Amino acid sequence: MTPERPSVRRIADRIGVSAATVSRVLNDKPGVAEHTRTRVLAAIREQGMVAPAPVGQPFVGIIVPELENPAFALLAGAVEARLSQYGVTALIGSSTKHGPTELDYIETLLRRGIEGLVLVSGRHANPEADHGFYWHLHGKHVAMVLVNGGVPGLPVSTVTTDEAAGAAMAVAHLHSLGHTRIALAGGEEFYRPSRHRLAGYRAAMTATFGGCDDALYVESTYSITGGQAAARRLLDAGATAIITGSDLMALGAISAARESGRHVPTDVSVVGYDDSYLAAHSDPPLSTIQQPIEQMSTAIATAMWQQLQGYHVPHVDHRFTPRLVARASTTAAPATPSPRAQETPASGT
Repeated sequence: MTPERPSVRRIADRIGVSAATVSRVLNDKPGVAEHTRTRVLAAIREQGMVAPAPVGQPFVGIIVPELENPAFALLAGAVEARLSQYGVTALIGSSTKHGPTELDYIETLLRRGIEGLVLVSGRHANPEADHGFYWHLHGKHVAMVLVNGGVPGLPVSTVTTDEAAGAAMAVAHLHSLGHTRIALAGGEEFYRPSRHRLAGYRAAMTATFGGCDDALYVESTYSITGGQAAARRLLDAGATAIITGSDLMALGAISAARESGRHVPTDVSVVGYDDSYLAAHSDPPLSTIQQPIEQMSTAIATAMWQQLQGYHVPHVDHRFTPRLVARASTTAAPATPSPRAQETPASGT
């Protein structure tokens, strides 16, 4: 960038410095007093120009499956904020089914000199997926933190929630309210979190009731429509309470209950997962399993920073315990099934 550019000249005239000084700040060159640099940067931002990143400031990518799910957006934003406290710049990208893939983002970021990657629910969350490129990244000394899954044998720190414990908490909560026909609308089983929640649900149902009715479990997608489709089947199977794989799925389950003539929570109770910002503001406010976002984001940022600084610390598998947040979408089991539920005899547990 040359001093003669009008924008540079205009900024220089405005704050009473030379165009060369503004140019040095724009190109992050030395030789500018700190108080002058601060004034120039403020003027640059006021003019809508892009201020430079400090020399040597690490640059990392945060890749999530989607930003439409508020849980991923919340976690990505929290990690970005924690990294910024370490002076690390982060770029957030979402690898959707119909857009750029996880590999697309990684290849682009590598070309731009990325130093680290926080990968959330990517291929590492699918035990059957090809994990070769993770080993390739490790061999290239790219700092990594894997969230909601891991690659067997890969010496990289992981961060996850105890999904099985979360599902068991939901079963215990609903059982305490008198429910026996407790169902699970789970996410796609190729994800490790889905498998862990299913295992926790089945173990809790077996421990509580001596068995688990297969008709009370449906695999679906982590979406409102996925929760709606799963809930229709579960309601027809006689469920009086539905645990879902996400808050979005819970909203779909509430919709399905209403379209069948049922009321939430008097006819059917619904439990979400994540405690995203939607949960407290849904109708009714959603009982849900809260992921400890603050603890998770701190662990992710700390693990990343240590790698970027070259600290020789062992990789750690962080697993945090969630907690149940009870709101108005769950209540005591109905004394008698709703009319629609009576149409399909309930099978025993």
